[in-house]
Amino acid sequence: MPTALIVEDEPEANKLLGMLIKLRGYRSASAFDGRQALEQLGRSSPDVVFLDLMLPDMSGYEVCRALKGSRATCLVPVVVVSARIARRNRADSFHAGADEFVAKPYTPEQIFDALVRADALRAQAGVDRIEGTARFDDPEDDAPARDLARLRSLVLGRCPLPEEEAAGLSAVIGRAEAGIEDWSRSRPGEPAASVDYELTAEGLALTFRGIGWLEAFERAPGDPLVAGLGRFDEASVDRDADRLTLVKRWA
Repeated sequence: MPTALIVEDEPEANKLLGMLIKLRGYRSASAFDGRQALEQLGRSSPDVVFLDLMLPDMSGYEVCRALKGSRATCLVPVVVVSARIARRNRADSFHAGADEFVAKPYTPEQIFDALVRADALRAQAGVDRIEGTARFDDPEDDAPARDLARLRSLVLGRCPLPEEEAAGLSAVIGRAEAGIEDWSRSRPGEPAASVDYELTAEGLALTFRGIGWLEAFERAPGDPLVAGLGRFDEASVDRDADRLTLVKRWA
């Protein structure tokens, strides 16, 4: 029987969510603050985590970053369930590595749908080739940030390189994503930026299209993104085609 860890400090809310997931064949485990959650995650990995953002000892963002920053737990799907539903809160959740966001108050169907998506994410982790495009053409669309958050987790979890090196590759994706989002919001009407990605048993390939956002990073040589480009076997900028290509081979 799969297990869901519910990280929610309100006992009644924790209990209600546990009752709902049991209707879908899950066993529930509860944590009422961030410390308890991380302790439980250190002992065993659940099949999915439902995470509130407002906890008494640390934020849900911190818990999510810790979970997604470890190779041992980075592939565990994280569903943020929160009453903090502003665009910034959703964006920060995905930047921290969350896979899904469900706003409170929620319906049972929303929780059931999140479980279905969590099942799909666990299955995806075993697929030989993962590819797609994250297109930043709508500032209100969470899909690009959500897709790249999952890609970062997959790179860390599946890359055969040492964990520190894999984490560095993942960090480059996250830093570029943040830069693209800021650039896109500040220049409405500009052609949309996008990221094509392909993750296989042989390596990782990223193609960024619409790279006006890159100039700000190039003016700051010490920025983690600029430094992180050296982790890739190929890093080429084509100004005429408005394209940045990054390739990393595992062997």
